[in-house]
Amino acid sequence: MSFHNWTSLLNIEPCKVMEFYQDAVIFVTGATGFVGKTLLEKLLWSCPQLSCVYILIREKNGKPAQQRFYEFCQHKIFERLRQHYPQRLRKLRFLAGDIEKEDFGLSNVDKKVLCAEVNIIFHSAATVRFNERLKVAALVNSVATWNLLEMCKDMPLLKSFVYVSTAYCNPGRKYVDEEIYPTLPPVNWKYFVECALKVNDEYFNSLESYITGPHPNTYTFTKSIAEQIVNDYKDRLPIVIVRPSIVTASYREPYPGWIDNIQGITGIMMEIGKGSISSILGDKNVICDIIPVDFVVNSMIMTAPRATLGRIYISNCTSGVTNPITWQRLGRLTLKWSRIYPTRKAFMFPYFQYRKSFLMHDIAVYLLHYVPAIMMDLTGLFVGGKRRMVLPIAKKFRQACLAGKCFSLNEWIFLNNSRHYYEEMLQAGAFPSLYWNLNSLDYEMYIRKFVIGIQKYLHNERFRENSNKYQITKLYWFWIFLHVFFSLVILYWIL
Repeated sequence: MSFHNWTSLLNIEPCKVMEFYQDAVIFVTGATGFVGKTLLEKLLWSCPQLSCVYILIREKNGKPAQQRFYEFCQHKIFERLRQHYPQRLRKLRFLAGDIEKEDFGLSNVDKKVLCAEVNIIFHSAATVRFNERLKVAALVNSVATWNLLEMCKDMPLLKSFVYVSTAYCNPGRKYVDEEIYPTLPPVNWKYFVECALKVNDEYFNSLESYITGPHPNTYTFTKSIAEQIVNDYKDRLPIVIVRPSIVTASYREPYPGWIDNIQGITGIMMEIGKGSISSILGDKNVICDIIPVDFVVNSMIMTAPRATLGRIYISNCTSGVTNPITWQRLGRLTLKWSRIYPTRKAFMFPYFQYRKSFLMHDIAVYLLHYVPAIMMDLTGLFVGGKRRMVLPIAKKFRQACLAGKCFSLNEWIFLNNSRHYYEEMLQAGAFPSLYWNLNSLDYEMYIRKFVIGIQKYLHNERFRENSNKYQITKLYWFWIFLHVFFSLVILYWIL
């Protein structure tokens, strides 16, 4: 069926949209990442009619791609599939390759198979590190996108290319609509790609401070370049773009609170629960635009059928306009549930404050983060035995907070009219096993699930309703004692 017929089908018979995935052959990049894994699980769970899903696996740490694929299939995210539909996991197939290489490092045979069979592509591969060197960010986020689009020109059966961008690729604009904006500062993507491929690493990285403009980091800059690349292919390939904001733990699926990385807000919430954070650089009154990962993958699956030649449909997969939450409320809820369900790894009573002043925040970090870390490390040296040093962790967390300060001190308005499309399609029964209703997102219960998910999936702790109550009580009274003690010391020196 042609691309235009699929567009007509969307307008006339929405109840048949799921036929889009009938016998579909899908290629997913970034499949081993947080969003990628969740997407794979949801596709196999909710779209049993698809034919197969190809994923790219590279050799890593001496492990060949085949071994990594076998271990990947044993991942706990696929637990409900193994219990209910184990045969669907056989639809997963791997291709040995590397996204940073030309043609993704695929063999000639694998490339021919991919080009001959693929109908739908979900391109979610990216480096999301805010402090990534420019050369690496350029190769993974921009050049790899160009490589894949070039490959797509040899895919006669391709009917949808879903590019996963970020809502923050236009940080120089307060209001961000569902359209593609020019890169700020203006950059010719072809020259950028050519330089990334030919200029040596050291010199190319040195250009970072000159060309990123209003972008706070190389991540948003290279994702913005990638959107320019994608836009130039809209007349040759059927493309849609999904722009998630800050991706967080799942709301419902595959499991409430599912999370498997400590990047961004997840790392902050985890450290708050451990009591290792006393100060966060941020404005408590601005909106923290978080979006659960299952909303993101549902958006990707529902947006794919909108692909058509000549126009790129964009979905701002965000919550700030529909159901906002401020940094202050997020912090309060995190403290509340971290105290009700404390982790065994907590070594101080959970408490922190937001500070907008960089100077005041840095003073707090040195006094409340570095000094305790040094004391703990010295204690560990005197006691003896093998123990992980705390001070290096505190320093790394400080750098991570500085890298993300742009998002905690500023606010953007992401217009997301595409949510009406999701609501209409769901009401018409087009996607019976998916959901999209941000108004139903209860942050009180969601943050509870999030905190429990951090314990279960990141701390690997068995959750029990009243576990660790004695430990948190001891930490609370110790916390009170420290405050009283230091207050008396300060009062003594003043008088």
